[in-house]
Order: sequence, then structure tokens, then C-alpha cells
Amino acid sequence: MSEIQTQRPWTVHIIHHTHTDIGYTESQGRIARFHAGFLDQVLEIARRIRAGESDLVGFKWTNECFWSVEEWLRRGGRVDELVECIRDGVLELSGTYLHFTELIDESLTHAALDRIRSFAHAFEVPIDTAISADINGFSWGYAQALHDAGIKNLVTCIHSHHGLAPLGRRQTPFFWETPGGQEIFVWNGEQYHLGNSLGLVPGALQTYLLEDEMNPTSRQGDNYSVAAIRLPRYLHQLELDQYPYNFVPVHVSGAMTDNAPPSEAIIRFVHEWNQRHGQAILLKMSSLSAFCQEVRQHPFPIPRYRGDWPDWWSDGFCSTPDETRLAREAMRSSLWVKALAKKNGIVLPTSELSRMEQNLLLYTEHTFNHSDSVSAPWDLTTKAVGSNKKATAYAAYEAAGEVQDALFAALGEIPNRAPDTSQDAFFYKVINPSSQPVTDLARLYLEQKDFARLPHDPIVTDLRSGTNLPCVSSPAPRGRSFDFLLRLDAGEQVEFALTPGTSTVRSSQRHFTDRMAGSDVEGSEAASRNVRADVTGVETPWLRLSFGTCGEITSLIAKKSGIELLHPNRDHAPFTPVYEVTPAGGLSMVGIRRGFGRNRKGENVQRFAGRPSLPRFPKNEGIRIPVEIEYNVEGTRWFKLLLYVWRDLPRIDATIRLHKTSVWEPENLYLALPFGVPEAELWLDKPGGPLRPWQDQLPDTLTDWFCIQEGFSFCGPLMGLSLATPDSPLLQLGPLAFGRRLLMGNPGLQPPNIRPYSWLMTNYWETNFEADLGGFHEFSYRIEFGEHLVDPVTAIRQCQALNRGLQSFRIAPRNS
Repeated sequence: MSEIQTQRPWTVHIIHHTHTDIGYTESQGRIARFHAGFLDQVLEIARRIRAGESDLVGFKWTNECFWSVEEWLRRGGRVDELVECIRDGVLELSGTYLHFTELIDESLTHAALDRIRSFAHAFEVPIDTAISADINGFSWGYAQALHDAGIKNLVTCIHSHHGLAPLGRRQTPFFWETPGGQEIFVWNGEQYHLGNSLGLVPGALQTYLLEDEMNPTSRQGDNYSVAAIRLPRYLHQLELDQYPYNFVPVHVSGAMTDNAPPSEAIIRFVHEWNQRHGQAILLKMSSLSAFCQEVRQHPFPIPRYRGDWPDWWSDGFCSTPDETRLAREAMRSSLWVKALAKKNGIVLPTSELSRMEQNLLLYTEHTFNHSDSVSAPWDLTTKAVGSNKKATAYAAYEAAGEVQDALFAALGEIPNRAPDTSQDAFFYKVINPSSQPVTDLARLYLEQKDFARLPHDPIVTDLRSGTNLPCVSSPAPRGRSFDFLLRLDAGEQVEFALTPGTSTVRSSQRHFTDRMAGSDVEGSEAASRNVRADVTGVETPWLRLSFGTCGEITSLIAKKSGIELLHPNRDHAPFTPVYEVTPAGGLSMVGIRRGFGRNRKGENVQRFAGRPSLPRFPKNEGIRIPVEIEYNVEGTRWFKLLLYVWRDLPRIDATIRLHKTSVWEPENLYLALPFGVPEAELWLDKPGGPLRPWQDQLPDTLTDWFCIQEGFSFCGPLMGLSLATPDSPLLQLGPLAFGRRLLMGNPGLQPPNIRPYSWLMTNYWETNFEADLGGFHEFSYRIEFGEHLVDPVTAIRQCQALNRGLQSFRIAPRNS
């Protein structure tokens, strides 16, 4: 053995599993076939054990993700043989469906875990432990979802490249309190190839994350000489670190790759080792569940923590911002569509629901592209894998549209039809899909073939009361929308008629006949309502927005209270784009990225803030005051901010549109959102409920940025502000500058100093990310403030309601 002798007898639990990384090493279809084949290989080993092959006795393999089981069953796998193998103890099923990013929402997480629970219940097999390999964290809601699905234990194998494990140490347990007050047991473990580095797998060795005099090749046949040195050294280090147990888990793969096959050579090596050294260091292939049970029974006290566990690796979908928008919209619409269908007793098409759900699960899985996506972005395999990943977002969005159309049809939507010249009105139904009252624009859409029949001033009539409502017309794809302000109670449905108006009435009221007149003047009515818009600012009864001499936003005052809603120590004005690029400096595009560590940029990063033009004021639409500001910012060919300041609500909508240039070097694009409320706390919308960053977190977790759902809110004693982010889920809270990153618990983290940025795009990773961010992109934001938003739950629900808005569709004429 090694020159190092351990101080106590040890048992090493070898956890053999296959890391599931869909698309990283091969095309998605091949990986699905491989994982189905791995189950066949394990079943064959089980048959040989039952036939009496003694050298295989003790072999165990953990199926990491239930997705693999579904793929195997889809290809004709016999479930009875699988169940027999599980009961024999050769195969363990993990309570993990896939390794997700935090993009996945709460409903989808529960749906995925329900599949595992249903299988376990149907075939009476135990599934009480989940494994998480590679990824660096989970939303707090994941703990609740695991508990609700009957999963008692979570074993993690965090890969700390560009990330870190929590608690400041590995190989340690804790109880993770759920948002609901329950708990799950967590083993905070080592990286999932540790056993390969320690020499425990014949023909599958490496020197990753270890530093010593040895450098074995991955296919080296003599693994014993490596294990005899490295394994005792590792165990001795645990002793020096005052590790309290005399047993430890070590994870292994059958080959030195992700998506690796099972290896029966491991159990043969275990037998050989134990014959030589079993008295001092006993090796045994184990299941996750059995290991967790042993830790639970040990008298050593286990600490308990509560809070969020932000994932360092959820930034990959920021390299595919367009597809992320589609996936988020699909998830969002699926929630309200299913809720409305249930409320109205409508059966939705199960095939489209399943297609939507499965594609969303695949898009939110943690693999974003092939391993060579940055080193060889031109490669055909890279192109195929990246396109297939993106296609899951498109398919989910399409299926969500089909489900929505089915709901609308059941609620009375009529199919598109040829123009009926006998009809002089169009009829619509408007729905509030939220579980709370919503005041927003109702948009009645007409295709080009129809809207030309309406004069410039159509009339919208509320068919409940016969009241005519003022509306404005705005461009929409292949047509126009006729928009008006509407308040609906939770789930309320109202019908409206759109009929021709009388243009002469409009002319006499405004004393002009020029259609474009009125966009550049403000009359006495506007003045009496304290409404104005010019290059110095925009003012309504609710707010005063001020512009600087260069066009930047310098102030946002809530007029009723006089409160300033911008952070006093902001580094950039609201909605200022901030672009970063790290020059390669002679290194390869992969080499420059590898040295970033936990930074998302290099030490030599170049940072540029957008330079605004003076604001312009397009035709005033009546309900909202539009403002346009163009920015000159590096990394883009064109960048425009469109602000819509509501006249009669304490609300501002913002949309940015840009043409991004193609840059291979590592780059980031941020958008400054330095809003705030005095004496307020920041609350984020995350699965599991609203939480406070830098406060409601596990120790030593990520604090630089967070993956949020629908938005965030500042809630103070007198005023709240909700900012909905329908398209951009990454919120940067730490400093943009390269430097040492502060982890949760560091005294340098002062919540009052938080100045948020929306992290729009990145390609900083050396592998797996989309290398090219070029093209046209759009991101929207909605801001509301007021006394009604001081409660965090209410404020976050308002983010959700703002993103859902009001839904409308055409219905049959009332006299048909």
C-alpha cells in the first residue's frame, strides 16, 4: 500500500452511476439510446449474478435520472425485469428526473418528480434518494418538491469548475429545511469522478482535481498502483480534516467521460482490493439510499439550514436568450391555461400537454450545447446539438400555443374566416388569467384583411353595460391591435364589440383634420391632469421621470409620497446597457475562458456603458406616453430603449431592442436596473416563494447573481416597487468588476448596497455554451410602484400578473 497509513479502519462506499448530460458528448438522440443501453447492460449483469457468477456478486449501479428509464421503456424495455433487478439490489433508481437549471418552474418540477413517484407506487419499488451530479445548486423550492414526492435524501456531486459547493466543505451532511418547514437530508459530496481519480476503476483513470506526482492515462490498465497511493492519502486527509465518520462515499464512472457505460470491472477490483487490504480499508459498492441511512443512524450531530441554494451553472441559457424567452413564455402560459381549463371544466389535449411538458423538461436540463461548442462552433455536430437543444424551446412554445388555442376554442373563439361584408362589428372575449385582479391593456387584434374596414377611430363597447371605451390603435404582426385600459377581477371574462367610429367627431373635438396632429402638442386638458412629455422628462399624476442633458434617466419620483425610486449610489442610469468583453490576448478562445474561476470575465475585461441620445416622443397613444432613446454601445450595431409611461397608473413598461454583433471572445451584456425604495428589502420570485438574496440562503453559496422566475420587488414600510422580467431571468446583484467573489455570510454583503442588473447575454464558458450571440433580440420589463406593494407576497404576485396580462380572442357575432 501507500507510504501513508490511515489512523482508523475505513469503509469506502463506491457509488457507481452514469452522469446524464444530454448533448454534451454526443447528439441527443444517441445519448438517449446509450442510456437505454446502459440499463440493458446492468440487467445482463443481474442475470449473470443470478446464474452464479460469484465474481460479480456485490455489483451495484445507480440509474442517475429517471429520464433514462423512460427512454428504455419507450424502446421496448421489460418493466418486470427492471423491477426484479431493483429488488435484487443490483440496480437503484434515483429520485432525479434530470439535472435542471433554475429556469424550471415549480409546477414543472413537481410534474417531473410525480412521474418517479407514480412509477415507484405502481411497481412497489423504493425510490427515496435523489442524486445530483455536476450542477452547483437548486432553487429552494426544489427541496420542497423532493419532500412532496417522497424523496427523503439528496446526494450531491458538485463540479466546482466556475462554481462551488455550499457550507465551505465537502463530504458533510446537513438537513435542508424546506419552505414549508419540513426537511430533507443532504449529503454535500465530492465531484462525481473522484473515484476515477483515486484509481478505483480499471481502464478509467484521471488526475482531475488532484495534484501529486502521478499522471495516469485514462485507459491505464494498472489501476491498483494508483489506488494504493491515492486512496490512503485521501482518507488520511479526511482524518486530518477531523472528518467524523469511518466511512465515506466515493462516486465513480465506468469510463472517463460523461454518459459513461457501467463497468463490471469495478466489482472485480473491489474483491481484489478487499483480499489485500480489507482489514484497513474496505471497499463496497453501495446504493445511495443505504449510505444515507447509515449516516442518519450515526450519532454525530447533523446541522440544519434553511434558504436558497443558488446554482452557479444556471447561466448557460443566457447564451441562448431567444429560446429562453420562448421557453419562459411556454411555462408561463401553461400555468394559466391549465388553471382556467380546470376552473371552466375544459379538457385540454393531452398529447400537446405532454409534448409541451417534455420539451420544457429537456430545455431546462443543464446541458446547453456540445462540449466543443466554443472551441469548434463551426463543427456540424456542434451545430446539430445546439440546434436540437434550441428546437426543444420552439417545440414547447408551439405546443403551448396549441393548448392555448384549444382553451380559447372551448371558451368560444371562432376560427379565422373570410371577411363578412354584412357584419359591421367584431366581437371579442377578454380574460384575466390571474388569481388576482389585473388592470392592464386589453388588446383586440385584427388581421390586415379586416382592420382596413374600420375608420381611424373605432369604438370599443363593453357588452355588459353598453359603455363605450376609448381605445388606441397600434401596429401588430400582419395587422393592428386596438388597445384600451381594463380592470378585471381574478378569472373574470368579459365580451366586447369593436365597431366603426365617426372620424368627424374626432376632428371637431380636437380642431384638426391632420391624422398626425396631436402627437406634438399638449392641450389644457393634459396640463390640468399634470401630464407632460419633453426632453427634460415625463410627468403624470403618479410620477415624475427626469432626463439629463445627455438623455439618461436621472430621477424617478413617486409624486404622491415624493419618494425617489432610484438607488442614490447607482453606477449607471436605469436601462443603460453595459457591455463587457475579455480580449483573448494570444490565448485560445478556450484557454482564455478556463482561467476565469468564479468570475464570468477575465481580469483584463473591457467594460463599456451605453451612451444615450436625447429622447424622442412618437405619436402619443393616449393610455401610455411613449419615449424612444437610442444608445451607442460596443458589441451592438443598434440598441433602442422604448419606454411607455402610463398616464393613469403608477407604472412604466420598457422594451429594449438590439442588433448584437457576433463576437467569439468571452462577452457579457447587462442592463442597469438601479431601482429601489428607502428602507426596503429586496425580494426575488423563485420556486418555493419570495425570498431575500444575501439573507435567505445556505452558507457559502453564490451571491453574485440569481435565476428568478417572474421578477423581483423592493418592499419598504411605506412603498413597494415590483419589476417584472418576462424575458430575462438572470439578475446580477454583485459587482460587475473582476475580483474575489463574496459568498453568503461574508460581512461585506450589505443588502442596502444592492444595485440590480439584468444579465441579458453571455458566452463566457469554454465549453457547452453557444459561442455566437449575434442577431436581433428583444427584452421587456414592467415596473409598478405604490402603497399596495409593501407586502412581499403581494408584490411578487403583481410581477406574475404583469407578465400574464389580459388575454383576448375573437368570438362569434352576438346575433349568430
